[in-house]
Amino acid sequence: MIDEERLPEELEKIPSGKNFFFIDQLLNKLRPQDIGIGISQVLPVIVGAIINKSSILAIEQPELHIHTKMQVELGDLFIEQINKQKNRIFLIETHSEHLMLRLLKRIRQTTKPNSEDKNKLLQPDQLAIYFFESNEGVGSVKKIRVDERGKFIDRWPQGFFDERFGEIV
Repeated sequence: MIDEERLPEELEKIPSGKNFFFIDQLLNKLRPQDIGIGISQVLPVIVGAIINKSSILAIEQPELHIHTKMQVELGDLFIEQINKQKNRIFLIETHSEHLMLRLLKRIRQTTKPNSEDKNKLLQPDQLAIYFFESNEGVGSVKKIRVDERGKFIDRWPQGFFDERFGEIV
């Protein structure tokens, strides 16, 4: 997990024109070019989520080329940031079922009396889901509501989430 408190301070220490390394949990130094394209694409998302204090941050497919575990961690990062800065809005275009499932899980945990981490709680009214589609050149938008149990009130169009249900049954 990223130490959000120290990240801005650490980024300021990086001199221009110098090498930049990642350090994994085993304290091995890794160069950005050695750890895959996913990290290089998600790093600006993480920095933008933590550093950028504008009210709206728009992100297109933050899940691209990253492991599913990191996809769910991104969900927690977004939740933590909106809980720290109440006027913060993340406008996220995604196809990640994993990211969506994490958001639904945090809504479910919010209704439990002794929830673990208050920064990771999410109210249903803090999440808005819109599905955009085009049918024969005509665009439409469908809002998909979520209840306090972290369940979809409205059905997903075109078979979204069908694969998940087919695999666990």
